[in-house]
Amino acid sequence: MDSVAGVKPAGPSLVLLAVVSGLSPFAMAILLPLLPGLVAQFDSDYATVQFVVSAYLLGLAVAQPVAGFLCDLVGRRPVVLIGMGLFVVTSIACAFAESLSTLIVLRFLQSVGVSTGTVASRAVIRDTHDAAVGARAMSYLTVGLGLAPVAAPMLGGWLYLAGGVRFVFAATAVAGCVVWALLWLRLPETRPPELPRPRLRAWLTSYGQLLQSRVFMGYTLVFGFIQGTFFAFLAVGAAVFETSFGMGPAAFGVVWGGMAISYVLGAVIGGSLSAGRHAPLLLPTGMMATLVLGVSIPVMTSLYGVTPLTVLPQMFVLMTLSGAVTPVVMAGAVYHHPEAAGTSAGLSSALGMVVGTSFTVWSGAVFTGDFAPIAGIIGVASSLTFISWLMVRSAASADANATALRAR
Repeated sequence: MDSVAGVKPAGPSLVLLAVVSGLSPFAMAILLPLLPGLVAQFDSDYATVQFVVSAYLLGLAVAQPVAGFLCDLVGRRPVVLIGMGLFVVTSIACAFAESLSTLIVLRFLQSVGVSTGTVASRAVIRDTHDAAVGARAMSYLTVGLGLAPVAAPMLGGWLYLAGGVRFVFAATAVAGCVVWALLWLRLPETRPPELPRPRLRAWLTSYGQLLQSRVFMGYTLVFGFIQGTFFAFLAVGAAVFETSFGMGPAAFGVVWGGMAISYVLGAVIGGSLSAGRHAPLLLPTGMMATLVLGVSIPVMTSLYGVTPLTVLPQMFVLMTLSGAVTPVVMAGAVYHHPEAAGTSAGLSSALGMVVGTSFTVWSGAVFTGDFAPIAGIIGVASSLTFISWLMVRSAASADANATALRAR
């Protein structure tokens, strides 16, 4: 277990880590088809029922930095086991919630518990894989993060038709139990024992240092903004297909499923290239292509109108690029501060999630049936992705120059 000597501890299956990491967006998205049913069940309005989603996202944003600190303080295994236990208990409680306010509180606690999986998975990969192959390992998490929010609404719709709201929450509890059991059996403690235990003041100092680190923030913002390129479309995609493309929900489901496959394919390609001789070209090429494709959407739609051909090809390639570069930037954020893998994983995940999902809120707020504002938002997200990468490149060059000066 002596990481200083270059010996990495044995870790669990990367597939298991992908499942653990993907459970968080899965549990968020599985509820989306239920919202109309919750409106009727609690005799409320759609705007109020939306708080079951907002509370969940708030819980992720608040809990992940704390989970990261706890992973560095007491270890990865106990934190994720306790967190998944909380997820199971609150999932069961959600099934029997008798008021909307109770359900909202429980959804917050549910996300607090499941957030430990996302953070611990990244920290475990940092513990068990060298930087040279870390991005390839992170690609497994990217597959889980990409498939979960696509598969979950479809599964949620089927479960809701089969047994109602309680059936859906019961299914999430069962999934949580299975994951908890696999973690109990397969997840060893991977935190290097020679690392010092962080103190509260040191924890706050670490967050301050991370927030001031241009490399860490650059990688984190690349992750958030590139997610924003397709979150902006996802928020209104079904409506765009109906009002602009003249296609129904079934067509949107097929196309969005294809985009998910593109994302997974990108993750596989990115993971393969990240440890090869082409690795230095992966991020620069991906960032420049993201900028060009994202900006081309508002340009093409303004010139030729909103049609499937002026929107969908670029979105498919953007999804592929996002899948390809996400493992690299996730690894970059965590490996830049090896002494605080859990802390950096928690903060990076929380900030990236907040940035990415903010584009969902933004798109939903401005969409009135016209795709032009959404095209502009996608262009903004891709431009900010590129700018964030420039931040990383500039900071890395400055660090290299400082190292060279010290060596003289």
